[in-house]
Amino acid sequence: MSLNRDISVLAARCFQSHLQRSIRIADPLTGSGILGLRYAAEINSMNSVFLNDIEPDAILFALYNILNNNLQDKIDIQCMDANIFLNLHSIPGKRLDLIDLDPYGSPVTYIDSALRALINGGFLAMTATDMAVLCGAKPRPCLRKYDGKPLRSEYSREVALRLLFGSLVKSACKQDMAITAKFSHSTDHYIRLFVNVNRSATEANNTLNEMGYILHCFHCLNRVILKDPEKRGRCSICNSSTALAGPLYLGKLTDSEFCLNMIASTNSLTKKSNRLSKILSLIKDEVEAPPTYYTVDSICHRLHRAPPSPNQVIEDLKSQGYYATKTHFDGGGFKTDATIKEITTLLNQLN
Repeated sequence: MSLNRDISVLAARCFQSHLQRSIRIADPLTGSGILGLRYAAEINSMNSVFLNDIEPDAILFALYNILNNNLQDKIDIQCMDANIFLNLHSIPGKRLDLIDLDPYGSPVTYIDSALRALINGGFLAMTATDMAVLCGAKPRPCLRKYDGKPLRSEYSREVALRLLFGSLVKSACKQDMAITAKFSHSTDHYIRLFVNVNRSATEANNTLNEMGYILHCFHCLNRVILKDPEKRGRCSICNSSTALAGPLYLGKLTDSEFCLNMIASTNSLTKKSNRLSKILSLIKDEVEAPPTYYTVDSICHRLHRAPPSPNQVIEDLKSQGYYATKTHFDGGGFKTDATIKEITTLLNQLN
């Protein structure tokens, strides 16, 4: 999980740089305390880091790590239920600048408490590892936990991230809070997002306007963005029946300026991995891309032809005036504003 922690530290540094003051960070599901220790050790202007876990053995191990790294002056550690810990910080004067929810499985149990414990303009980081649920293998638990229907398709990882984001938006709107995406990614066995939280009913309404649905055709791979599920119909291209995913968040998943600031901050890391640089670069390039992506393999399988390289498809789409870019969600995937019909025509013309 070192890549996860590298990205988290970069995001926290960019947030702290924007505030231009010392910050208070909480890791309410800390486990061994490694992420919290990195926050304490690698963010220059740090007020304090609060670590918490309900397991006494985890707290003992985290305490050992704190003492072994000589960080006891920067870290406060507690042993209690995460929601109780967060609710104790929910009153003015005790609220936190940054909260990092990194549980095993789904974070939805802790979202409401985390939102209440943040200052106005605070920063929330959140991880989900229950990918079988979010990617469509277990649709009923997804509906129960995230109040949305998943989609088992070639772009299911993006749907998963948008379902998680949508669940957060709906929880925030109930408390008259608005969510602004700063950075998000899907890596290995988990998805992760970073957002700003502001207390504003008007802004919350605007965020809610970004919610909607994805209508997908498994026959021709066409997909359509819908705001109203009652307008669902058969595929506009092949007239086949369609599947519906959502409600989910359809807005931008990353802020371009924030991503550029993270890229500029990578040189300050003790060890900068090539994988980190590649992921940040790919996310920067796809910030303005429309929701969902295509994979060359899935389209060519349907066309019964050998797949060309994704780079070739992207360059050919660009040469014909379409927006096209690679995506960090899938090495063989690409995002474009071309329709599946236009992509299929292009692939059929390739040698």
